[in-house]
Amino acid sequence: MLFLDIVKPLSLADGSLIHRYELVSNLALLDNEIHIFTTDTSSLSTTVNIHRHYVPAGSFFSLAVNYFSNSVHLLGSETFDVLYTRNPNFGFLAGLFCKSRCKKMVYELNGIPEDEKSLFRAKYEDGKFLQPGKKSSFSNQYFSAHARLKLFILKKALGFSDRIIAVTPGIKVNLEKVYNIPEEKIVVVSNGANTSLFKPLKQETCRKQLGLDPKIPYVCFVGNLAPWQGVEYLVKAAPSILSRSPECRFLIVGDGVMKDDLIKLCRELGVEDRFIFTGVVAYDRVPLYINASDTCTAPFIFARNAKIGLSPLKLYEYMACGKPVVASNISGVSDVLEASEGGLPILPENPSALAEGVLKLLENPDLRTKLGSKGLSYVTENYSWYSVAKKVNGVCKSGLEAEN
Repeated sequence: MLFLDIVKPLSLADGSLIHRYELVSNLALLDNEIHIFTTDTSSLSTTVNIHRHYVPAGSFFSLAVNYFSNSVHLLGSETFDVLYTRNPNFGFLAGLFCKSRCKKMVYELNGIPEDEKSLFRAKYEDGKFLQPGKKSSFSNQYFSAHARLKLFILKKALGFSDRIIAVTPGIKVNLEKVYNIPEEKIVVVSNGANTSLFKPLKQETCRKQLGLDPKIPYVCFVGNLAPWQGVEYLVKAAPSILSRSPECRFLIVGDGVMKDDLIKLCRELGVEDRFIFTGVVAYDRVPLYINASDTCTAPFIFARNAKIGLSPLKLYEYMACGKPVVASNISGVSDVLEASEGGLPILPENPSALAEGVLKLLENPDLRTKLGSKGLSYVTENYSWYSVAKKVNGVCKSGLEAEN
């Protein structure tokens, strides 16, 4: 029996929640009896062998208290084979209070938290861009104290775990060198795509459903509007793209802390009327936007991504819809582009290179079709969430058979 925690409603604004939703759904298909903690009253409610334990949303303290009371009640009645989490706070709490009632604890790591905090700290103060040369002692103190606490909790959660799943080889290397985690304790399992949901659909039909012009080209970005996504470089590339494709429009599907600043940048560059910021979109409607587009983008920046590599969820979903991709040539992304031949790698943080890549695809329909077809075949064969779940299931079940 597996014991997992999902602590928020499924939302496009947080790709990690999509990962959890898909992983739990597909683990259930492998005949696992699963218990989850969730603040969402509807997620996964129709699956027979998934049991939801509702935890009211609130502060970390109230969430921790509710999690603890629920877990003590649940674990008081039976022993679980596996406790699986990708939340450091819950991994820490579970290690302290629940480990004796679970035969195995598995922790999944998708990034290095201190790297993300440093990016936010470099660019933001209270959600706004910092002015050049401006410093905030309060902000520095807050991030420093917060980072130390998060690092302490993460290290404890990793220490409590019997196995650790890293979504990229770069994260595995970082865990070994920085956190002194033994190599044999870590397994690399990449992200995936829901190939039943993300699949090719007729462009004309999707545009009609979304109220988009059926005749003009669209360029799409899907994801969290966070600093490491590099969406500002797509905005900066827009004037060059529009100089040769003046009717082009840009779909920015998602939300995040950078949204207001991106809209401001669009306004400053005179391209505000060419960008459509959708905000949060229901997960099952995201394929409509991808399929309505002519090409998709993943303009990741160097920082953070180059260090740990990527297992790019959006890249797999674009390709699963049969769309060609223009993406930054960094670890994890370039590997997928090379293996699949499903897109064009371009220099990161370079608006000119991004513009040229997008224009190459917009101006060459045959190339778009060729790359889209190759990407579709590659993801369908190698990166379905079901195949990912099978690998995770193997990690969770390893060693348990001998005990039973």
